[in-house]
Amino acid sequence: DTAVNFGKVLMLGIAYSASIGGISTLIGTPTNLVLAGVVEEFYGYDIAFGSWFVLVFPISFILLIICWKYLVTYTFSLGSKSLPGGKQEIANRLKELGSLTFEEKLILTVFIITGLSWISRSFLLVKILPGIDDSIIAIVGAVVLFILPAKSKNEKQILKWEDCKAIPWGIILLFGGGLAIASGFKSSGLAVWIGSQTGLLEGVSLIIVLITVVALINFLTEITSNVATTAMLLPILAPITQVLDVHPFVLMFGATIAASCAFMLPVATPPNAVVFGSGYLKIKDMMKTGFLLNLISIVIVTVYLYFVLPLVWDIDIFSFPAEFK
Repeated sequence: DTAVNFGKVLMLGIAYSASIGGISTLIGTPTNLVLAGVVEEFYGYDIAFGSWFVLVFPISFILLIICWKYLVTYTFSLGSKSLPGGKQEIANRLKELGSLTFEEKLILTVFIITGLSWISRSFLLVKILPGIDDSIIAIVGAVVLFILPAKSKNEKQILKWEDCKAIPWGIILLFGGGLAIASGFKSSGLAVWIGSQTGLLEGVSLIIVLITVVALINFLTEITSNVATTAMLLPILAPITQVLDVHPFVLMFGATIAASCAFMLPVATPPNAVVFGSGYLKIKDMMKTGFLLNLISIVIVTVYLYFVLPLVWDIDIFSFPAEFK
């Protein structure tokens, strides 16, 4: 049935695009924030919002194009190129929304300014406000929303504390737990011990190690939380990279991006879980569709990081940097 298949493709498209798009910015997915925190904890290195975007956006763009073509061409039969009455229904929905309200315009303005501040921090804002970081920008943006007035008769301000109660605070605690684990690995000496146990990997080609890590994380997060998996494994990868004498970013970035590219099961990522709850999809639908995308993402992430990361960030991925020791 065309309508049913369209519903499945649409739901899968929403889930996959949310995961793929999320990898392109540091705030797009909690796994990226975990990575930034672990890198800061281990090496004192601040991953800039703009630098990450410049590096990872091409991966996101390539995967989005492949995902779209794959869904509309090779998955479920859509029968025709358009749905009867589809355009009219969209027009009716847009009409119901109406024009932007005063409050919506204010929020959009704050969002744009915050986003531009994140992007320009590393090369512009730090010259004006030394010491500013992405966290400060985020806090300022949130505080501004609490201060801005609303024109609605029922609301006096744009954002109230009652609105914040719906925030998934558990994710923040999980993120903090990941940083605590990283600190524990480093301070207790466990990181050094783990690194000393990886002698079997010495001499193995970096691209083999990278594709193995990416593939393992990709399929492991199909049955575990991607945030929890990243928080547990990044502190382990950090000392391993020093033993292998490779730049830690190549393996840690690969693991982080791979954790967001799990497309087969509902538990793999939050977007997968949300669309599975719509009722349009069965687990077999997601597994059948997501398996090939998993394989494609593994190849793209591995090849891109191996060849493009050293060019974009001007680093030598074949040696552990002296300043990180």
